[in-house]
Amino acid sequence: MGRKDETEPNATDQSILEAWRLLFESETYCRDMVAPQDEPVFGFEVDWDDLNSYEDLLVNFTENTDHTLELGNLVLKEQFGLRDLPTRPVIRVINLPESRNYEVSDLRMRDRNRLLRFDVVVMDVSFPMGWLKKTTYVCNDCDAKWVENERMARERRKVKYCRKCLDAIMEDMRSDNKKPFYKDPNDFSMVAEENSYEDVQYLEFASPNMLVHGDGPLGSNTYQAVVFDEYVGMFSKGDTLTLNALVQIDPMPGRDFVRDTRRMIVLKVHSVEEGLSQSEGFSFSEETGFTFEALDE
Repeated sequence: MGRKDETEPNATDQSILEAWRLLFESETYCRDMVAPQDEPVFGFEVDWDDLNSYEDLLVNFTENTDHTLELGNLVLKEQFGLRDLPTRPVIRVINLPESRNYEVSDLRMRDRNRLLRFDVVVMDVSFPMGWLKKTTYVCNDCDAKWVENERMARERRKVKYCRKCLDAIMEDMRSDNKKPFYKDPNDFSMVAEENSYEDVQYLEFASPNMLVHGDGPLGSNTYQAVVFDEYVGMFSKGDTLTLNALVQIDPMPGRDFVRDTRRMIVLKVHSVEEGLSQSEGFSFSEETGFTFEALDE
């Protein structure tokens, strides 16, 4: 896999970048450009309804969430840089509408890539870990550098050649004065010190509905969510949360052969809100186990 040529943002991306800039420079959010000096990552909360006021930003966010967030984080990082804030900001969209409310036990493969809102009770928490998010390579022949975006819980992308060297070879082969010999374009190295890593943590959880109907006692039937950056280390067993998350699919963790086609649903958490947003009629107690009791009206 070769390096992609660097180009200017297309018209759609330029529109998204401008929309994010206008949102961050608005009176509502301009005054929020403050972050604790001792926090390396700061979750910058943006209200769902405010996205719709800026050049179809909400449409792009719902149709291509990761890419729209990536562009927004670039703009937000620039805004923090202009204010000499050393913290790395991360956009966290909150207050999703009721139409995004979902019961996790109703999720199916057709819901993949949807951004939905879930009430959850944390049943277990993994130890914090990290993953290789971006890998940097350098060509040992022409000194070109490029970055490969990796996928979490997958094999590292296999890089086969330097795109710049390969393009030079192809261009020379089309000329009238071809070189008699070409050096292989696969002489490159990983620049380990320039790789990008991200903190992650897995949460095992059940929904209030699962617990109240006996579908998930003591975590026997649970789902998995993964949190990133500033959320790592924040949650513990027994927490009641609202997760705004992208529905993803992952290979089965206990697969016993490489090409196993079975998949499981995992929530890639975008933002977290304390408390339950859809289950106000229940309270959580931890006396003899994990149970929910209906509140008296």
